[in-house]
Amino acid sequence: MGFFDGLFDKEKKEQKKYQKLEKTLTNMYVQPSERSLVIQTLVELETEEAIRILLTRYRESAPNSTVDLEEKQYVYDVLVTMGRQPKVDVIGTIVKYLQSVDGHINWPLKVLTDCVDLKEFTEILVTLLKGCTTDYVQDPQKKQELILRASEFKSPDVAQELLRFLEDMNETVRFHTIESLIAQEATEEIQEALREQFIEEESLRIVQKLSAAFENHHEWKFPEAQHEAIQLVLPDEYGLHKNGHVYLRR
Repeated sequence: MGFFDGLFDKEKKEQKKYQKLEKTLTNMYVQPSERSLVIQTLVELETEEAIRILLTRYRESAPNSTVDLEEKQYVYDVLVTMGRQPKVDVIGTIVKYLQSVDGHINWPLKVLTDCVDLKEFTEILVTLLKGCTTDYVQDPQKKQELILRASEFKSPDVAQELLRFLEDMNETVRFHTIESLIAQEATEEIQEALREQFIEEESLRIVQKLSAAFENHHEWKFPEAQHEAIQLVLPDEYGLHKNGHVYLRR
């Protein structure tokens, strides 16, 4: 057997080892003690592939909700501990993982928030948002979770990415986008985008959300050229003052 044959066999053996560990960790019908042992083994391996497999635990839910929460918290704790050490690139591996999956990203995002500073997390959030399109997707969970998380971070770059999702095909995505935009610094660009969305939006609950937002921010005014259009879509309980702000009828 040549050198390269031996190297190939070693890599194949390693691959099978990781596959077995992942299969056990994501099997919710083996004993919790078995999954716990796998978690410990992966931590000791200290490789990016081990980190990726640890993250796959968040895709599954154990029948026992208490056990499920304890295991996910355990994985979170070990990832945060590893993320604060320079031995393996936990942060980069989590970002790659988040870019590759369509959902179940809340726990990995939570790990990131406890491993990086505000500036770095904001940059990661922008990167992840850039990876999402406004086209129809069968499962928009990931997009929704990122947009909801964006409401916690006031940033021009975050706001710029959020504006794209006002045109998303999914009504829930648009609803959460408006919530997150309202939480940002109310630049003229954001106000203008919300005014246009108000006039064009077909979803009644989004119109209600926008009505309440504009009523709460009297400084957000509609120019006279938009008065007629906005009066056509305003819910009955709201009115438009002649100076352009929305008010709640008494």
